[in-house]
Amino acid sequence: MSKPRSLAKTAVAANVMVWFGAAAFIFALAGEQTWSAFHGQWHNILGWALICGVGAAISIVGIIEIRRLRARLPR
Repeated sequence: MSKPRSLAKTAVAANVMVWFGAAAFIFALAGEQTWSAFHGQWHNILGWALICGVGAAISIVGIIEIRRLRARLPR
């Protein structure tokens, strides 16, 4: 009986790693481009803000998915 619960916990952990790994990758990409964004033209700042927005959106979607999975875990 403990097998499905441990499998569900493994799924939650894998989901956390995927969503927040993707968000960390996007934020690292934005961090790498910070200097050039603020020392370039206006469209560089716009692109940098878009990258940061995508990273934030991925983080929010990840949090929503994790809450959904945890709500479905057997107690």
